[in-house]
Amino acid sequence: MPAYVVIDLDVSDPSGFQQYIDGVTPLIEQAGARNLLIDDNAVVLEGDWEPATLVIHEFASKAALQEFWDSPEYQPLKELRRKYSSVKVVAGESPDLPWQDRPQS
Repeated sequence: MPAYVVIDLDVSDPSGFQQYIDGVTPLIEQAGARNLLIDDNAVVLEGDWEPATLVIHEFASKAALQEFWDSPEYQPLKELRRKYSSVKVVAGESPDLPWQDRPQS
């Protein structure tokens, strides 16, 4: 079942951050994932969350996402990302169940 990464991204140095983009894009593709959304003008419909840039990636599964996140190739890119931006990152999986049939927490 697909897993989604939702990122609240605030880039402090666009030219430096481009190094991260250049490195991470092929890794995302190699992981079989894809960018679904990159929006620096997201509309807040309710609440107080106002991401500078909203990013959503889709992976085949949480396992594929975790493998990408923990991969040795991605580790130096995380440091590069942290150098030129700040992020909040969450991930979730989307079971193919009707809403009422999902496990309750």
